[in-house]
Amino acid sequence: MSAVSITIRIQDGIARITLNRPPLNVLDVEMLRRLNEALRECDATSIRVVVLRSALPRGFSAGVEVRDHRAARLDAMFSEVRENARLLLTLKPLTIAAVHGSTLGGGAEIALLCDLVLAGDDTVFGFPEIKLGAFPPVAAAGLPEICGAPRAMRLLLGEAITADVAEEAGLVTQVVPAAQLTERVDRLATDLAARSGVALHALTSATRGQRAPALLQRLDAAIATYRATVGPSRDAEEGISAFLEKRAPVWSHR
Repeated sequence: MSAVSITIRIQDGIARITLNRPPLNVLDVEMLRRLNEALRECDATSIRVVVLRSALPRGFSAGVEVRDHRAARLDAMFSEVRENARLLLTLKPLTIAAVHGSTLGGGAEIALLCDLVLAGDDTVFGFPEIKLGAFPPVAAAGLPEICGAPRAMRLLLGEAITADVAEEAGLVTQVVPAAQLTERVDRLATDLAARSGVALHALTSATRGQRAPALLQRLDAAIATYRATVGPSRDAEEGISAFLEKRAPVWSHR
């Protein structure tokens, strides 16, 4: 079992969930499962705000474990990814992602599902899955409504962007100096947690109420496409093998 550390601290109406799996918070099935357990613990009327952040200096998360994209692990991985999306779209509390450094693939998808995203000015967003013969289903389902189809396609085809560009595209709520990220997020969470819990919970329900079912429906369709076409393909296995062997992939001619 991988070394996984996800801590949750609840105080004064704020739940702080911290990812800590060095060096880059790669999200394997076990880590996704523990993150989902932490989120379920936060689904309470006594909690007004949930903050998701990383304890690691190099970034928020480099994404989902490449090995878990193999056919034998695919169902377990997608089960946790889908549950993560459901939880973040239906939790009672307001959610804030505090991201910095490498925020890639599945890590960036988690941020996209949060109500607010504060990004350090050193943040790099990207969805590199296509280079491995894969694609990110949450991003495929959600990016077009956030930033429009043309820009979404550029991102899904592997273009990495800075925090400032991500803010302009609508992926980020606010960019702050990286050294001040923790302070600024804590200040925002404290301010929001001081407001009416009834009103905050009603607001999250109202804003996500129509969006969540549609996004989850698109996510289910994206996962079904992945399972039917990408998962069993030769290219999927070749992309994973090439990445692990640090060589250029040799794609099929189909």
